[in-house]
Amino acid sequence: MVMVGKWLRCVTCSALAISVVGATGCDSPEAYEENFAVGEGRENPSEESLREGQYNGVRMNGVRMNSLRMNAAYLGVESLNALDGSDDYVATLGYDLIGNDEAVIVWLDGSELKILTDEGVTLQGTDLEGIRVHYELDETAHNHNGKHTKRVRLNSVEPYAPGSDIFLYDFEVKNGTGPWEPLCVDAFGDATEAILLSGSWNGENGSRAAEAGVMTYACRGAALAKCAEWGYRPWATGDADLFAYHQACTRMVVADYCGNGIAHTVDGTPIHVLDELGIQELDPNMAFVVEAEWGPAGATCLNVANTRLPGVYVGCEIPACGADFVSGGLIQSGKPTGP
Repeated sequence: MVMVGKWLRCVTCSALAISVVGATGCDSPEAYEENFAVGEGRENPSEESLREGQYNGVRMNGVRMNSLRMNAAYLGVESLNALDGSDDYVATLGYDLIGNDEAVIVWLDGSELKILTDEGVTLQGTDLEGIRVHYELDETAHNHNGKHTKRVRLNSVEPYAPGSDIFLYDFEVKNGTGPWEPLCVDAFGDATEAILLSGSWNGENGSRAAEAGVMTYACRGAALAKCAEWGYRPWATGDADLFAYHQACTRMVVADYCGNGIAHTVDGTPIHVLDELGIQELDPNMAFVVEAEWGPAGATCLNVANTRLPGVYVGCEIPACGADFVSGGLIQSGKPTGP
């Protein structure tokens, strides 16, 4: 469906509020640039070369609303307070749809955003291109800017690959009367798309919360989206709990050994990734040593001689790895030693 007509601002529809997360830990590109050297892998690896080493990073997410990190969008509530206990918040003021329809229900089907209008029409995919969401933010505790407004605009939607249930969303954000800017940026400040995920993540410790009706804008190139692209799609149903595999993968990508949000790697470091589901398989052309095995709470075993960075102080007690997957880990990471 292609809708044409005037913009109509919806102020009575279901709310879409964005959680306020402090720009700390591995959720912050600024913190990344200050504390970590730039590693290899700036360019996205091609599909053919991907198994030469999956590329990890140090960020959980790269979504921004200016100084505040926009980690999660709540469906069905009008506002969301900051996670740090301050009075900062983000509240939804309304939606702009193209045409005269108003949004009634907003939800995620897997990673696909859908909106039911008051005319009984479900908008999805390219039907949503051009929609805008209006927000009010109070960022007094974080940057002393006080209350102000922002808008988020969806420019385009496309599947990750033909037939894929992963959808890529190109969003922009506008601060007051300022220019439109990319909502998602990678570690180098370049614009990128978002994958929409159910649930929210704490920007400080990387823990996942499974609140009903919660949606996260996960930027490509950072752990949340990358793990979905690697095949650990947390919405997928079947014999395996990919919800847990996705969380284990996010710990692995940033080398969060202790499960406390502290990264022990640099962006672009290649790793070998293996699981027992066959999502990521053994690469017979890559020589590697086992670094660790991973569960949702961090590393279930670790070979300290094989950490991605030499001489890393882990900061917690983790047993050494033995035979493959006897530690209870879901995913294994390896340190490449040669072609």
